[in-house]
Amino acid sequence: MDARRFANAQGLVMKGPRRIYDAFYSSAGMLFAQRLGLFRPYHDTVFQRFCNHELEIDDLAEIAGVISTIGGSAGDFEAYVHGPARAEHDRIIYEAEALGVFGVPTMVFNGELFWGGDRIDMLIERIKHPETIAIALGSRHRK
Repeated sequence: MDARRFANAQGLVMKGPRRIYDAFYSSAGMLFAQRLGLFRPYHDTVFQRFCNHELEIDDLAEIAGVISTIGGSAGDFEAYVHGPARAEHDRIIYEAEALGVFGVPTMVFNGELFWGGDRIDMLIERIKHPETIAIALGSRHRK
């Protein structure tokens, strides 16, 4: 299902971005929300509001507001942003790039990269039958 059909199925209106965004605050918000066990409400809120041009993902106060809305502490989030968030964010990006991640969604399972929504079925199959990785990767397979 393409993004527009998915969005329409979710009752969203997909609007193109108005400008180039620095997504650090929204990414830090995702990391913070994960720690609180609030990933899904954070993701759904940010996705819907951003796609409807109701959220500026590079505005600290707006992302802190989302954190507060889903049950987290805006103050704790802002302290995280001004503290360890940048180092954690940059480490995750560096590790992803080192693995060969270059797009969304990208999944890595046992060293094998699965890129794109159309690869999810392949990933599920590999999880069910991990022994097939040697056939898939050939000489690139490392034990």
